[in-house]
Amino acid sequence: MSRTALHTGWLRSIALALLCLALWLPGFFTLPPFDRDEARFAQASKQMVESGDYLDIRFQDQPRYKKPIGIYWLQSASVKLTGAVNEIWAYRIPSLLGALAAVLLTAAMAARFVNPLAGWLAGGLLATCLLMGVEARMGKTDAVLLATVVAAQFVLLRLYHEWTLATPFALLFWFALGIGILIKGPLIILAVAGPVVFLSLLHLSPAWLSPLRVKWGVPLLLLIVAPWLVAISIKSHGQFWAESVGKDLMAKAVSVQESKGAPPGYYLGTFFLTFWPWAPLMLMGIVYAWRNRALPLVRYLLAWILPFWWLFELFPTKLLHYTLPTFPAIAILLALMLTDARVGWNQWLRRSVVAVGGGLALVLAALPFLAMSIPADPPPSPSFLSIGGSLLLLASAVVAIRIQTQRPWLALGIGLAGLLNFYAVTYAHTLPRLDALWVSRSAAELVAPHRSACPGPLSSVGYSEPSLVFFLGTGIRLLPARTDLPPPLGCELVFIEARQLGAGQKPEQALGVVHGFNYSKGDPVTLYLFRREPASP
Repeated sequence: MSRTALHTGWLRSIALALLCLALWLPGFFTLPPFDRDEARFAQASKQMVESGDYLDIRFQDQPRYKKPIGIYWLQSASVKLTGAVNEIWAYRIPSLLGALAAVLLTAAMAARFVNPLAGWLAGGLLATCLLMGVEARMGKTDAVLLATVVAAQFVLLRLYHEWTLATPFALLFWFALGIGILIKGPLIILAVAGPVVFLSLLHLSPAWLSPLRVKWGVPLLLLIVAPWLVAISIKSHGQFWAESVGKDLMAKAVSVQESKGAPPGYYLGTFFLTFWPWAPLMLMGIVYAWRNRALPLVRYLLAWILPFWWLFELFPTKLLHYTLPTFPAIAILLALMLTDARVGWNQWLRRSVVAVGGGLALVLAALPFLAMSIPADPPPSPSFLSIGGSLLLLASAVVAIRIQTQRPWLALGIGLAGLLNFYAVTYAHTLPRLDALWVSRSAAELVAPHRSACPGPLSSVGYSEPSLVFFLGTGIRLLPARTDLPPPLGCELVFIEARQLGAGQKPEQALGVVHGFNYSKGDPVTLYLFRREPASP
């Protein structure tokens, strides 16, 4: 590699990293923990730091064995380094770094196997899509897993393109696979299996994989994953495997879990949201991929995307982020298409891009107004800044659409500027101010001035979201019904959801009230804070 190329590569990486930070840092420090996954991951990591037990995984006093240890170790290390044990942003740093690594690796792949301009585009397309912005801000597994998937795929694509592989790259492959398993179990195997199986069948032999050095690669993989797996198997008496493989992975593959079921085609339908604003480009990308399927790079990208996508379309349990491991391949495919001088923007496809992209911009621009429909008392109202940000997004979309035929790169720049503005206003201003969505945060603010006078155990009856534990501490008792409350031993505070109020608790006797909307259940919620003391003898 020439010095000029190396210099250009560093500049591209720095520019993309700055773009990612501009996109993802708004709201990173101010958004409360999301229920339920982020709050559960963060609380379990918090308990590791508090207890000093970095082997077991627990949420309060219950084991949490749905995922392996990797993300908890990363979050615990982040908290130890920052000292911010009670701040949710400290638990999000691994996700931010994982998302950043995924974008930079995607850009490097496109730059190496297409051209430098394609590197810029692929990294930018992935960084600016809606789902990446969400995952980079959430302290859970998916952004970190994505980084390991892209690293492993980078090595496989290099091997498939050159049919040889230096030892450091083989080492990277097995290391990425091992870390991915510690993050989210066998899912990374499914994410990289498509090219391995499909291309081996296509060439009637797996011989192209021999430079991966399986003989020492598999022992290295076992060296990474086996020590903790053996230790947790002994400590949990096998319960980890029953929970993670039996009740989590296999159950989701054969039945609807967590009320998240949908028919096949769900991910195709939601792709226009998750990969917004670039999803309409896939109308042309599908045609381009079919016409160029004989190209080794296109063939590899299709082997990366299609098997994994189809598999998860068939799974009964569906969540929006499950197809995220295919997004880097989609971004590279679109970058290849956009930099191919042979591609012509025919009228039908151009109009489709305008219609779908403009429609989604209109919907997202209306978000501050849609927020007023949240069933809470009082209903939230949008600020002038929120309305202004949405109108600027809409205006930038209109301008970009009007000039996209004559000046496409200027249109892209205007659209990106509008997108940056929209993300910044939405994540840093609009969402944190929607108090109705952050019931646990409001509950913590309500209880804080009463804790010094009433330091006994905290309880919550009828409201048990994990974020309440993160805000109010591991010892809070989450109870399903008022009858489960034990007699108070001293002065205690208890939240009681309105539907659980009994004859002894009248709203006018409460120390305060929280009105909000439980988005995990889709129900309005009202919490009353009461003070309890032992009955007089």
